[in-house]
Amino acid sequence: MFLNQENFPPLPIKKNKLSFILELLIVVLIVTSVIFYQSIFLITNNAAYAEETIIPILTYHNFTIGESSSYKINIVEFEKQMNYLATHNYSVISLSELLKGLRDSQLPPKPVIITIDDGYKSTFTLAYPVLKKYNFPATLFLYTNFIEKNNFSLTWKEIREMTKNNIEIGSHTLSHCNLLKYKKNENYETYFTRIRREIFLSKEILESKIQGKVKFFAYPYGVYSPAIKNLVIQAGYEGILNANSMNNTLNADPFSLNRQIIFGQSSFNSFIRILHQRPLNTSQIFPYDGIIESNQLVKIGAILKGDNYDAKTLSMKLGGAKVKFDFNPKNREISFTPNPLKPLIKKSYIVNITASDKNGNYLRKKSWLITIK
Repeated sequence: MFLNQENFPPLPIKKNKLSFILELLIVVLIVTSVIFYQSIFLITNNAAYAEETIIPILTYHNFTIGESSSYKINIVEFEKQMNYLATHNYSVISLSELLKGLRDSQLPPKPVIITIDDGYKSTFTLAYPVLKKYNFPATLFLYTNFIEKNNFSLTWKEIREMTKNNIEIGSHTLSHCNLLKYKKNENYETYFTRIRREIFLSKEILESKIQGKVKFFAYPYGVYSPAIKNLVIQAGYEGILNANSMNNTLNADPFSLNRQIIFGQSSFNSFIRILHQRPLNTSQIFPYDGIIESNQLVKIGAILKGDNYDAKTLSMKLGGAKVKFDFNPKNREISFTPNPLKPLIKKSYIVNITASDKNGNYLRKKSWLITIK
């Protein structure tokens, strides 16, 4: 038996269909709007998270039981700093963990990295027991010519022992030379061959001695150029560290990681201030990072971005010395131009621009390197 169509009035069916379609369109519009605004929120939120996730990379050199000096820190003071990290819930991670975190855009709360340069014996006798006590990883940047050179340098046996306990090894070249300086009577070809050897061979020697991979390179004296950086990348390193004294964020370039040198004579409060330091955001810096510039009267500065800094507290340093700068609040340009009667000396300079945060008790900072040659 078939149903009689006369028993089903046609008009209500059309109304129901129309109503259903309208309701479906409304639901689709609501869902689309929610997804759109949620994605905008997530993008904005993630950008803010990446920008404000601060990653200090701390750099030490030598340790002592005696009085501290510039590059030598008393071991009691060092342990006090390590204890502060532990008791204030900092996540001390390795450089390898940092690389993974940068790739994944995700790091543990309050990340911090410890690095130690050169290869002094005190790294093993004094610092290493403290790092083991707190179960902190660290990276040693070694220049191979210094290993087993005298009673003040590490031995390969000591280095291999440390690699078994959370210590990574990175290259600091063969001889800790300034990679931008020519030797006497050296032409470009002989200079380039020597520098390439410093970068490539140091990696090979370290890897053969520790029987493991060397993934990181730190510039001696913190000086570099785009050409030097490219050589390091060609050598197969996965991360490069400079000495520009500012903290990193999740947006950091693995081949341009900033480090903060912890000087032996610095106060404990200055150590805490470094941990809290935030980036001073810029849309442009000039001249660009790592440039080798022949003009001794070159204009140096930046275009600041955002308004999270107190303009009244702006300060500018060139190679550690304060300079008199100009600031245009309209385009937010801060700049310094050398006096023609006092041109810049031919050397490398770290440019530092700082300002207090507008709403916080910490410092904001932008640093980069230029070389006048």
